[in-house]
Amino acid sequence: MDYKTIQNLASQTGSPFYLVDRQKFEQNFNDLTAAFRSRWSPFILAYSYKTNYLPYLCGIVRDKGGWAEVVSRMEYDLALKIGCDPKKIIFNGPVKTAADIELALENGSMLNVDSQSELQIVTEYADQHPGRQIPIGLRINIGLSDAAGTSHIQNSLKTGRFGLDPKIINSELITKNSKLQGNNLKVISLHGHTSTTDRSQWCFEVITKTLCETAEKYFPDTVKMINVGGGFFGKMHPDMPFTDTPSFDDYAEVVSGVLQNSDWAQTKKPTLIIEPGVAMVADAVSFITRVVSVKSIRDKIFVTVDGSAFNTKPTFHAINMPHAFIRKSVEGPEQTFDVVGSTCMEKDILLKDITTPIPQPGDFIRIDSIGAYTLVMTPPFINPAPAILADEGGGNYKLVRKKQTLEEIFSNYIM
Repeated sequence: MDYKTIQNLASQTGSPFYLVDRQKFEQNFNDLTAAFRSRWSPFILAYSYKTNYLPYLCGIVRDKGGWAEVVSRMEYDLALKIGCDPKKIIFNGPVKTAADIELALENGSMLNVDSQSELQIVTEYADQHPGRQIPIGLRINIGLSDAAGTSHIQNSLKTGRFGLDPKIINSELITKNSKLQGNNLKVISLHGHTSTTDRSQWCFEVITKTLCETAEKYFPDTVKMINVGGGFFGKMHPDMPFTDTPSFDDYAEVVSGVLQNSDWAQTKKPTLIIEPGVAMVADAVSFITRVVSVKSIRDKIFVTVDGSAFNTKPTFHAINMPHAFIRKSVEGPEQTFDVVGSTCMEKDILLKDITTPIPQPGDFIRIDSIGAYTLVMTPPFINPAPAILADEGGGNYKLVRKKQTLEEIFSNYIM
């Protein structure tokens, strides 16, 4: 995109703004689906709403036959609002109220029980509806310590906090709960999403194997779905500091390999489900921000923009995301500077130690590969949320979210 195009877009929406690449998002859906479905069928891709619940993107998944994976009542209601079939919604998450659970069960959604408390609610619901067969899923806590004892769970935690302890499944859940032994509750899905340190193929091999073994041992005749969750690497921009990451085909090969080597899976042919978020949307969104000022303080150069690190990396990680400068003109020698944001926080640094000719006020900076978690985790801190445009190809840009207004931010406050 050249300067004139971005300037025209900014004049319509205001600066800063997000830019969604529809083609990349759809291609990621197509490539993930092809990688897994070509190796194991039946197969379902359920898009992780928490990663980026932009209705425009969720609607694309719906139209392409994908399912919605949600972790809150807000996300569940969004899926319904945009017209998703409730039977194609997977309801995960550690906190579901009794009303949430009952709604999901009434609608025939795929409810994955995360705790004994949730199981109690489900059991009571089953008691109240003795004439109904009520299908549910169970989220299984997966152990991911390797042979050396090293944990591969996020932040190297020895034990993750989500799902049901396998010891409970081995004892109380099965032996003491007659509901799961043939009455009107039926476990049809096992779910094993686990956030990992390295997103490695080994982790998905362990997850898939654990789910198949659990199904074969405890629910051999009722489980119809094996859900390995998400957490896959997406397509890496060449400027990202990651090398040799697994491809979609690599992940699909290891997951399908476990299924093909399982006698139970080969006999029962369960539906394989994945719940990608980052792999779907990370490289499909960019952030465009305008340079406001340039100043030097004690020989350190700061380029201030009208956006914020909250817009590009709300966890404030240290990685410089892929970026490009869109200028009216390039003048001057290369110099080293930081790109800093519009908030009053010293750590609001979008790009650090960049060496290139200094951009000037009015120039733009495009920061790429920021589609995962940025939109959903950006707070209304100091500045309203920026507009979002979708690049639909052929020079057609569609407004899919307006810039937030003061009235919208403060509409729930009592003045």
